[in-house]
Amino acid sequence: MRSEALPLGTRRVLVTGGGSGIGRAVAEALLGRGARVALVGRRRSRLEEVAAPFGERALVLPADLTRPEEVSGLLARAKEGLGGLDGLVCAAGVVHHERPGAIGEASLREQIEVDLVAPLRLGEQALSVLEPGGGMVFVASNLAHRPIETSAVYSAAKAGLISAMRALALAGASRPVRVNAVSPGIVDTEMVRTLRLEAGEEEPRGEEAEARLRAQLEGLRAQVPLGRLGRPEEIAEAVLHLLGASWITGADWILDGGGLLR
Repeated sequence: MRSEALPLGTRRVLVTGGGSGIGRAVAEALLGRGARVALVGRRRSRLEEVAAPFGERALVLPADLTRPEEVSGLLARAKEGLGGLDGLVCAAGVVHHERPGAIGEASLREQIEVDLVAPLRLGEQALSVLEPGGGMVFVASNLAHRPIETSAVYSAAKAGLISAMRALALAGASRPVRVNAVSPGIVDTEMVRTLRLEAGEEEPRGEEAEARLRAQLEGLRAQVPLGRLGRPEEIAEAVLHLLGASWITGADWILDGGGLLR
């Protein structure tokens, strides 16, 4: 399918976090439908792996979202490289599970920069860079709605992102540029498969690490009424719908298998 036949918002899209997890699933879904996509992430090799099957329709733009100088002008670069820009997906995210009283300064700053500041700055750029009728989607989290003990910073950043999304939706409505969010629950990604360690605990190795991970994943599954973790591709479906939905703005879709029901 030619990109011009796709809904506005899904033709030429910048995707952060495009090398893994939900961001990769979104990028591959867009590319699979014929879109042109700018892939943003820290690891060039991961981005090039995603881009390889799609030739010139995939543009690799490595960037560290904790660095304001690398965030500045990123949408303009994508627009130039893609020949236009009508969509933005902010899927890059980082979480450090730390209990209050043991929250490290570096991890606090990284989460705030990646999960809130960078997407807000990209959203500000998008208000003037995206074509009229375009769309933005921010990947938040159901932890923004109900934090757990170890998610104070992550939950605060994602809750702030949802509020920022709504302000951007108001600011973009006159063009119109639509702005929405999805709030996934527990999705089977590298983030979920990273062991959650207590402060000062050494990371286990070998069989012990494997057993800990199995127990962690089983515990997470038990929190989901539908009985399984989400798949990145399921979140990508919702993101693509919102990118192209011409009469939805300011919405936050919760996609968590019923997690917030408990």
